[in-house]
Amino acid sequence: MKTSHPRLVRVFAALAFGFIATQGSALANSNVPTGWITASPGVVKVGALPTLKWEIQYPTEVTNHVTIIPPGSVQPTSDLRMDIRVLGAGVTSSRSDGSNMSFVHTECYFSYNNGSWARIFAGTNDNVNQSTIVRSQDVVAGSSLRFGGRFWNTNNQWSTFYTSNNGTQNVRVLKNGDSVPTTYNIANSPTLEQFIRPYLDAGGKVRIGPMDLIVMMELTHTDNQRNNQGYDLQDMVLLVTFKTK
Repeated sequence: MKTSHPRLVRVFAALAFGFIATQGSALANSNVPTGWITASPGVVKVGALPTLKWEIQYPTEVTNHVTIIPPGSVQPTSDLRMDIRVLGAGVTSSRSDGSNMSFVHTECYFSYNNGSWARIFAGTNDNVNQSTIVRSQDVVAGSSLRFGGRFWNTNNQWSTFYTSNNGTQNVRVLKNGDSVPTTYNIANSPTLEQFIRPYLDAGGKVRIGPMDLIVMMELTHTDNQRNNQGYDLQDMVLLVTFKTK
């Protein structure tokens, strides 16, 4: 790079490095490359050429590090760091005429490597903070990751506890670009919850980062009711982010 303004070299290097560093500290599901850049010497005389060095790390794909075992289990193939966030809890109740609709108490559970079920969220959708990590841990290659959920129903009892491994399709794990497995385009459905809109495109496909998975649960309908528009897989929704170690 030739320049008659030595300070421009330092400014260029500082701006470039600052941009890359900022991108590297973005949210975990960012698909922006990260890296570094340096310029030597810091001040270049007129007519001289600086030496620039840089390195760019491009995002890897989650399927290079985990295997999705349909419908709702995950098996890491690498040693990873895992963070789980709750995106929403969409179970609601209302009067028979459809009025007075409100979210109901819902619980989410996680099981690591066939261990006991640990509750990672309890409350209504009003208690969800999407930026809060509700579970963070190291996971090793060959382990199993499973998810489950239930809610407190209008009969004052717990609903069916649907899990990754109870033989139903009620817990689904999806990656970026997958279609939400409803019998209709969920993106155009009147039942689509606001909390999941940013994570779907107009065609109803999942739009998340390259190292993310989304877990969607149907807690109010059975497999036999998949043609019902209430079968929307929004009753508990998680974002699972992996980082290489």
